[in-house]
Parts: sequence; C-alpha cells; structure tokens
Amino acid sequence: MYRLIIGKMKNKFFTNLGEALDVLGDEARKYNWLISNYDCNIYPTEKIPMNNDKFFVWFSGDELIDILREHEIQFIWGVATAYTKDIPLEEILKYPLPFADGNPAFWEAETTMQNPLADIELVPWDSGFLLVFSKSKEFIEKFAKEYPDSSDDPAGYSRDRWLRLTKELSDRPDIK
Repeated sequence: MYRLIIGKMKNKFFTNLGEALDVLGDEARKYNWLISNYDCNIYPTEKIPMNNDKFFVWFSGDELIDILREHEIQFIWGVATAYTKDIPLEEILKYPLPFADGNPAFWEAETTMQNPLADIELVPWDSGFLLVFSKSKEFIEKFAKEYPDSSDDPAGYSRDRWLRLTKELSDRPDIK
C-alpha cells in the first residue's frame, strides 16, 4: 500500500474531489465510489445529502464525476473510497465504514486502507490537506507528479503542520 499527503492543491480550496479525480483521468470512471464520514461546505444535490442516516453515499465513477463537475463541492472531511465494479456494495458494507475525523491510523509509519477490498482512498482532512492511499504505486506517482510538494511522510503533517497550513490558507487573498 502506498500513501501520499498533499498539502497544496491547484484549486482555491481543500478538498476539491473533482480536481483529485482529474488526476486519475479515465481510471476514476472504472470504479464505484463510496463516500463516507463526509462534511461539505454545500449540499447542492439530494445525491449528497446533509443529514444522511446511512452515513455514506455510493456512486459509479461516471455519476460521481458528473456531480463534481456540475457542483464545486468542498469536502472538509470525508473518505472517498474506490472499489472495482465487480465488488457489490453488500460485500463492502460487511466492513466498518471508512472515517477521517479522529482516525489515528493515518499518522502511523505503516498504514493500510480502511477497507481491504478498496483500491484507492482519498481523504479530505479538515480542509487542510488531502491524504491519498492506493494499492497502485502508479496512482500515487500520478498524484506526486501533479502535486510536487506532496510527501509520503506523515511526520511532516503533524497538528503543528496543519496549524501552519491553516494560517497560510487564511492569508491567501484568493480564498478570502
């Protein structure tokens, strides 16, 4: 399993999942996506409801990309997990839902994706950065090429680092 921590995106906010999926290109369409434990700045469609009693939403890659192209949704927290299309949702739900807020496993030297059936995990972290996990080194290399300031070392993304990033973002005139 491979990991990358992205501290600066090209868009004006963290986390624009549409921008992240663009890095994967057509590969993102080949998956089904479970988005869980999410908190957004807006909920412009009933497909991503604010008060979701299931605590997750499920999309084909095409559906998710269409929604994210139509609406600029900022995912403040959440986990977008990609599964090959041959894995039914019922199998996936036999495991606990992936979560972001309060998950200490992200900061350990060795970590794994939260669901062993997943191929990719994108984790918007409190509007501060994006964690990317994948079974594919190639996917991680795509993200590293697109975001050269990224790191695979979680020690560089401690609480202090997050506070510095938050200060940097609040000082940017394009965000105010």
